[in-house]
Amino acid sequence: MWQDSAACKGLDSRIFLSGVTSRVQLAKAVCATCPVTRECLAFALAHEDYEPHVYGGLTGEERKKLFAAA
Repeated sequence: MWQDSAACKGLDSRIFLSGVTSRVQLAKAVCATCPVTRECLAFALAHEDYEPHVYGGLTGEERKKLFAAA
């Protein structure tokens, strides 16, 4: 599974909760180093997951805008 290769594997999941600017920046920094960011984003978009957390390098609001534009 692609999740096994994720840079976030084993990290505290609270890092990826949006709403706190410093958390979003940290989460996006982790995502920037991740070899499976595309797969993660595709998963979130396929499941229309717009919850307030970072997936695939994007916040829920950013994913919602991306999905609406497609």
